[in-house]
Amino acid sequence: MNAMRHTTHFGGQLISPEELQQLLEISNELEAEKPLPQKFNTHHVYMQFLGHTMAHDAHANPTQLSLNEQHLLERIAVRCDTGNPLRVSEACLIRQFGCPSTVHHQIHKLTVAGVIFLDSDPKNRRQKMMRLSDAGRAYFQEIEDCLDMALVNQ
Repeated sequence: MNAMRHTTHFGGQLISPEELQQLLEISNELEAEKPLPQKFNTHHVYMQFLGHTMAHDAHANPTQLSLNEQHLLERIAVRCDTGNPLRVSEACLIRQFGCPSTVHHQIHKLTVAGVIFLDSDPKNRRQKMMRLSDAGRAYFQEIEDCLDMALVNQ
């Protein structure tokens, strides 16, 4: 008997067609009121970032690394950041940096500049891994600071 008291009187429908239409209209109004996401002006931010890095390099980069040396340093930094340091043998296989003797010269220049150091692989002592030195980490911290300044000024 109590079960009969809790049944619906709509003939099985939980909501009438009029109520459904009202809910759809309210939903459409709410959707129209949503603020549109503001487009982020990445071009402006990137140009500011480049300006900050150029000003930074003018007075803080006494080593004057070539573009290939900078790209190799960036590759080393990314691999160190992921916990998988780049091996010298792997770098020699990256054709972008030139032939193996050129890569060895670039590695030597980065080592002399003090931004990386070579470390023996504990699993195979013949393999050398490249890691960022404190000076290398400081260099990338300064680049990160330039990005922060560009983002703050946007």
